[in-house]
Amino acid sequence: VYEKVGLSAADAKLCADSLVQADLSGHQSHGVLRLSWYAARLQAGVCDAKAQPILALDAGALAVIDGHEAMGQVVAAKGAQEAIARAKQHGIAAVAMRHSNHFGTAFYFTLMAARAGCIGFLSTNASPAMAPWGGRQKVLGNNPFSWACPAGRHAPMVLDMANTGVARGKIYLAKQKGLSIPLGWAINAQGAPTSDPTEAIEGIILPMAEHKGYAIALMMDMLSGVLTGSG
Repeated sequence: VYEKVGLSAADAKLCADSLVQADLSGHQSHGVLRLSWYAARLQAGVCDAKAQPILALDAGALAVIDGHEAMGQVVAAKGAQEAIARAKQHGIAAVAMRHSNHFGTAFYFTLMAARAGCIGFLSTNASPAMAPWGGRQKVLGNNPFSWACPAGRHAPMVLDMANTGVARGKIYLAKQKGLSIPLGWAINAQGAPTSDPTEAIEGIILPMAEHKGYAIALMMDMLSGVLTGSG
């Protein structure tokens, strides 16, 4: 499917694998469910199937990557590879990525670092889905982040979480299956608690841990949007 909508064989394999690994890890909200959504973005030109990320700044342990609106998985994989190589050389590395797109699960890319013997951290901002704590106007994304580190003879230790109480994709999944959602996941457009996934999508996803989740999401936006020069 990805090759049919213009991706190279290598990029198609990367993007397909990221979805399959999400499903195999129990995260259907970011799995093959997303394929039609990604294909539509590629066909509409929101993502450029032929674009390749390039280094906009090369400063040893620091780098900036311009994604040129390529698929998010392609940009994030480039960022992870650059960060690993630079950390191996300098002991630590920071890579900022801009003009990118949705990249699926963040753990797919931090695990690249863990498997290479490094500790990986990745954050991203996202389209508005969450209100500031106590509000009912969408201002912030769920702005997820992930850490991963090697654990010797064991599988890597990995954290991947959004700052909303639930990933928005899980609400889409509930809608697709005709299921209700737990109270506390979202409020409707009028600000009232809802268990209806359609109302939740039209309303606002609530932050995890109330005001604390909002505060962390704001800081992730500072790292991912302001620091990188994205938006």
